[in-house]
Amino acid sequence: MATRRPPKYVYIKKHLLQGIVSGRFTDKLPSENQLSQKFNVSRMTAKKALDEIEKEGFARRVAGKGTFVKDRAFSQGYFRIRPSHKQARELNVKHTSRVLELREISTPVKVAEKLGNMDQVILARRLHSFDDKPVRYEIRYLRSDLCGGILWENLEVDSIHEILVRKYNLPLTKVWQRMEAVSMREEVAYLFDVNPGYPAFHIQRLTYTFEETVTWVEYLIRGDLAFEDSFYPQQTQQTGETLAY
Repeated sequence: MATRRPPKYVYIKKHLLQGIVSGRFTDKLPSENQLSQKFNVSRMTAKKALDEIEKEGFARRVAGKGTFVKDRAFSQGYFRIRPSHKQARELNVKHTSRVLELREISTPVKVAEKLGNMDQVILARRLHSFDDKPVRYEIRYLRSDLCGGILWENLEVDSIHEILVRKYNLPLTKVWQRMEAVSMREEVAYLFDVNPGYPAFHIQRLTYTFEETVTWVEYLIRGDLAFEDSFYPQQTQQTGETLAY
């Protein structure tokens, strides 16, 4: 059987990423016209590659000016955000989790972009506290076809990750994640009992089972909560440790 080749835009995307990582591209990226001529493809194919680069946070489009390399605050980062109950145990504090919302909803557009076009997904919103002090706000979307049983689980006690892996036998094999510093909006600050504008970490995480997406989660974590960890980079790369929680 003949090996199926990746779409042409993938080669252009790889060329652009290698240029960004190596420092060959430090400011403006080649235009759609320049890429289409260089790779002998249509402008639509070149545009797809640039769109992917922007979507993944490596570049920003400026109307009428072009596409520019974007500064990445965590370009070297291996970072691991532990499950709330494990972090609480390490800090020797009491962990509680309050379910704010758990239901099946029509798939929002922004979620369809992450999990695929499906009619419905499960929405789970939780607020995690340490010694009764809110520290982590979680908004999670799960595929209904793979995770439907979550609706009947006790999410104030059990870890979603552990339910999926141990109870549903759903291997979580790959994670995409992004973390940035933000200021809390008024409706979120209210949950944390702080003033709007309070500093926070905003984390997005997309988790896969092999090549299929399973769950997309957004966390807002108090900006005064520190993260501490020890790990062995070579061992982690070799074992392919799952960091999805």
